[in-house]
Amino acid sequence: MDEDHITLNPNQRQRLLITCKHVDKLLEDIEETMNATASKSVFPSYAADITPQQRQTIEEYIARIRRQLLQILATQSLGPEAPHISASHAIHVGLTFVEIAIAELAPRYMRGYGPISQEGAADLNEIVTELQSAVKELHRYVLQTGSGDQREKVEELANREMDGEPTRGFGHKKQ
Repeated sequence: MDEDHITLNPNQRQRLLITCKHVDKLLEDIEETMNATASKSVFPSYAADITPQQRQTIEEYIARIRRQLLQILATQSLGPEAPHISASHAIHVGLTFVEIAIAELAPRYMRGYGPISQEGAADLNEIVTELQSAVKELHRYVLQTGSGDQREKVEELANREMDGEPTRGFGHKKQ
């Protein structure tokens, strides 16, 4: 490719690329906000005050801005990188944090907030068991639908976590 049209030095080009990536992330946040208004979340963050017409117009502007970002990058022979993070791995990680949060509802952890009656402990144990069951089902589903090599790594990690073995990051065995 002819590099004669590049007018910025390497540092300036890198800054341009990083800024375009940041702008795209901010646009993604706007999209997530619009999607959150349609979410069935128990604790919604946003009121659904955007009409379908407004949503369509916002989406069209976002698409236009993204096309401009790509055109700008192309003028300097730059472009977006391919994604590096597997969606199934990101979901696995998120579900792992959900499992940890649920486990911390167990009576032994909740005692730090004050004495717990036997009935309260029984209720907490039932809550933890019920929530963990649903999350583990979802986790198994995600593991089944992941890509081959990724699925094997995630399964290995999940099995070690379920066995109570501490993990030291993805793919690292305990020494």
